[in-house]
Amino acid sequence: MNDYKLEENPVTKERTFKRFAPRKGDKMYKEFKKFYFYSDAYRPLKFACETIIEEYEDGIFSLLAQEADHLADKLCSEKSDLCEPSSTNHIEL
Repeated sequence: MNDYKLEENPVTKERTFKRFAPRKGDKMYKEFKKFYFYSDAYRPLKFACETIIEEYEDGIFSLLAQEADHLADKLCSEKSDLCEPSSTNHIEL
């Protein structure tokens, strides 16, 4: 969760979490990991994730029990209504 930061769009005032750290497969990952970043900036993301999991716990367990295909998409759009059904790329969920 430390790889994300909360950003606010200056025009719309919409707040979103954006990843700033490279992924393990990225070229600069090894260099990036040489540095230690500590910040409480991830706390809102952690709280949001915990709240979502708590609120949709039954739906999550139901999908896991069914061994659902496209689990992330179903969690995001069908069970929680947090995403548009047309958004199908939820690899980080």
